[in-house]
Formats: sequence, structure tokens, C-alpha cells
Amino acid sequence: MTATIVSAADAGYFDLLQGLVSSVRDKPEGRNFAVSILDVGLEETQRQQLADQGCTVVQPGWDFDVPRSMNAPPHFRSLLARPFLPKYFPGHEIYLHIDSDAWVQNWAAVEWYLNAAKSNQLAITPQIDRSYNTNYKRPRPYRRTQHYRSFKWSYGWHTADRLGRNPILNCGAFALTADAPHWEMWAGAIRSALARRSILPRQGWPHLHFKLIEQTAMNYIVFGQNAPSTFLPATCNWFCALATPKLNSATGNLVEPNAPHQTLGIVHLAGEDFQNRPFTLERLDGGKVESRLRYEDLQNFRGKPHISG
Repeated sequence: MTATIVSAADAGYFDLLQGLVSSVRDKPEGRNFAVSILDVGLEETQRQQLADQGCTVVQPGWDFDVPRSMNAPPHFRSLLARPFLPKYFPGHEIYLHIDSDAWVQNWAAVEWYLNAAKSNQLAITPQIDRSYNTNYKRPRPYRRTQHYRSFKWSYGWHTADRLGRNPILNCGAFALTADAPHWEMWAGAIRSALARRSILPRQGWPHLHFKLIEQTAMNYIVFGQNAPSTFLPATCNWFCALATPKLNSATGNLVEPNAPHQTLGIVHLAGEDFQNRPFTLERLDGGKVESRLRYEDLQNFRGKPHISG
């Protein structure tokens, strides 16, 4: 089946996007793989650079009527365009979306997403793992969690009480076939949330919950409308902000912090400035090394038999 990897960026996120594109193109399986980019504020030179790398670049419009009171910045178009990827990039049978602050380390994860989506299921990774620090912190009161508040903001407290206890399905990486019913269901769920907010009095700046509106809507159709789905392991969308990986010095790969230390497939740097933060990485062979976790930084460790630190 023909497939494309889709991402999005503005000029400020271009360096991160380049890391994602390079992480695809540098692998034998990714050299000729279709890569599609939603342009929400790139510069002309950046567009040309992407074109030179064989990427298809499209500028999305506003696919929903967003209330003016939300003061949505231009780059939010990329969030609201996600249910319409087959419209913006026609001709593919499977769409694998990967956020621009993530990159592909092990191509096996790409194959897992694509194969899982072939049966018209949503292939997505829950934001849970035995290594994530959220398991070991004092839990927040249920109604103070971000997940609950996002559901309440979008669909009201009845829905939040019913669905907000489920794990977060993170939209930073997901795969769907072009003819899957999820696209229409997803768009409908976003439309319902926006319609609800447009008739309610404004309750402070809604940036956080609006920023999560498409992810909350995806969670809504899975847990509230039983959209067919299959959940992939955390290595397919690893949140470095929740668990610092370890480093396999022999391969230069980032691995799970706990045994059996499986190689991470997609490395995700979501979170406030985690893209630029230096991490202290424990090596499997002992010792530590400090580095950012961007794709280009990790290339410094590739092919080296020993890493000092």
C-alpha cells in the first residue's frame, strides 16, 4: 500500500522538522518514502529546501470556524487540518502523522504503524509506560488533570467524568487509511467542541485546551464512540519528558531506561523547551553523557565503539 509520512511546521520549528525529515531520508527504507508537509508559516527558502529533499509542501486553510475569542495563532491551522490529511495530500492509502518535534530512530516503528492501520483501525500510542514518571508521582486530584479539563472544556463535565479517566492517546504519531471512518468522526468531534465553546461565556484564555482540541477529539471518538483502534507500545512514540532514555554506546541508539532496554522507534521531544534541553543519559555500559536529544545531536554517537563521559 502507498503511504506518506505527514508533519507540519512554521519557520520557528523548521530546524526540528529538518531533524524529522533527515531521520527518514537517512534510512534506506525512507530515501524514497513520500513525505508531506503542512506549511503554516515557513519561509520560501525553507520550502525550497524541503522540495529539494523530495517533500510535498502544502499550505492548509482554516478547516473549521474558530470563534474569534479564541485568538488562534496561524500555526494552529496544522492541528485543525489533521482530520483532512487525505484532502491535502491525495493519492495515498495510509497516512502516518508524526509531529515535527519527533524523529524516527528505528524504522520498525514506522512499519508497525502502517501495518496496524491496514485493517482500517487507528494505530496510535497511549501515553503510558512502566518507565514514565507519572506512575511514581503523587497523583493529582482527578478533576485537576489536564486530560479531564480538556474533556470538560470540549464536551462538558458529564463526558469528562465518563472518559477522562482513560489514558491519553497522543496524536503526535498516528496512522490511518485514507478511507477510514475516523477522519469524518474526528472532524465532527472537533466541530462539536468548537460549537459548544462558541455559545458559552469565555472563561479565561483557552490556549491550553484549544491547543489540545484535536487530541481530545481523537480520544473522544475512540473512547466515547468506539472508533476501531489498536494501541502500540510506548517505544513507538517515546516521551522523553516523561522518562529520560538510556544510551546504547555500541549502537548510538536511545533505548528504554528499564530492561530489556529496547531501542526506541520514534523519539518525541514534546514539552516546554524539551527540544533544546540537555539530558543526562546513562550508558548501558556504565558512565553518563550529556546531550540534547534532537536527531542531529544523536548522530554524534553513531558508529563510535565507545563514548566517553
